[in-house]
Amino acid sequence: MCGRYALALSNEELYDGLEARLPRLFENGRPRWEREQDNRGGNYNVAPRQRAPVIRRDPEDGERGMIETMQWGLVPHWSKHPPTGPLNTINARSEGLLDASSGGMWHALKGYKRCIIPAQGYYEWLKRPSTKIPHFTRLPLDKSTTIDNPPLLFFAGLYDIVKYIEPVQSKFIPSEDPNDKRQAYPTGNPIPLSTYTILTTVPSPDLKWLHDRMPVILSEWQDIYDWLDLGEVKGWIEGKDGTGRLLNSTEGLDCYPVPTEVGKIGNNSPTFIQPVSERKDGIKSFFSKQQQSSPGKVKKEETSPISTKKQQPSQEDESSLIRDVKKEDMKEEAEGIKSKISQKDEEKGLGDDSNAPNPIESEIKPEVNDNIGKRKREDGEEKSQEDDEAEEKPTLKRGTGGHQTKVIRKNVDEGDKEQPAITNFFKSPSQTKTQTPSKTASGRKKKR
Repeated sequence: MCGRYALALSNEELYDGLEARLPRLFENGRPRWEREQDNRGGNYNVAPRQRAPVIRRDPEDGERGMIETMQWGLVPHWSKHPPTGPLNTINARSEGLLDASSGGMWHALKGYKRCIIPAQGYYEWLKRPSTKIPHFTRLPLDKSTTIDNPPLLFFAGLYDIVKYIEPVQSKFIPSEDPNDKRQAYPTGNPIPLSTYTILTTVPSPDLKWLHDRMPVILSEWQDIYDWLDLGEVKGWIEGKDGTGRLLNSTEGLDCYPVPTEVGKIGNNSPTFIQPVSERKDGIKSFFSKQQQSSPGKVKKEETSPISTKKQQPSQEDESSLIRDVKKEDMKEEAEGIKSKISQKDEEKGLGDDSNAPNPIESEIKPEVNDNIGKRKREDGEEKSQEDDEAEEKPTLKRGTGGHQTKVIRKNVDEGDKEQPAITNFFKSPSQTKTQTPSKTASGRKKKR
């Protein structure tokens, strides 16, 4: 966590959303946007190595923030050559930043290279015995937002800018269209490459059932102002009331199952942020289709001597209907998670939910270890068009790094085993009653 998120806004829509959520960011006019042309608008499935907007302190005016399009997956500035293979620096554990004695490369960045990453929500995969079910987590809707256009939230992150010692060839081919203003992507040499990571923390009590990590989310302007270090330069402040006080979990977020297609990098659809229960192939239409196609039901209606009027199915009828369908097929179709990918695709897994650990200081030797290690990935990844256009494929790895889990769906014959109620498939594990101090969705901390 966090391995995927959504930001399906055009550049103008993002400006509007930022002004609505962070009006004080616009007190002196629109923040400037460096490499605005690199942003891929309308992306419901932002994945590692893709480029996305990031907000940081403007070096030309420390009182203001600026936007820069960066590549997801941090490459430290001391790297001499582009790392190869899969990334595991898309996340950084916030606990490591709080321990000044822990060492590691995050401590070299936390002082003056902090940023926030705007998003409409993030994806996480709930592990089940035979599958992983993607869930979308976002801020609650308000009067000005909808399911299709949820409010912006902001991840706390770190960034860095690298320039390799040798030129890196760009694969960008300029268009002959005079209206196409795109330029070659930064490669790290000759154009410096900006990259970022998202900080994670322990989950809030109401999201522990989903995963053991969640991103650090900042909501209040003062928190964002302090994290970006706007105004007077303060750097990282140690202590109880220092910068680390901002790195907490957030309560009160909305979370629900979404289609499995989001697990494949390169897929992009507005349905990825919609609850499966609200889709046309969700639970409501499922019962309607089953009632129309059920032979037992049709026979009963045709032979009824009392009335020919169609009756609504009772709870008993629904339970009987459910038992007539095999558990695995029923579960997938009702949840809207029935896989539409091939066996080859299944072996690639359903998503990257790994966490990047804090590097051990002894492992970072820029003079010797240029690539910061390599981690072999078993399942591989499907590349998007954005990935094909990217010139570099960085990876930073540790021997104790995050993990990628190969997921292969199994067909289990349940025989005559009774099928649980259909509503159970949409019911998330019950929320924990015991509450611990954490932020609410609005950014305020609960009183003990």
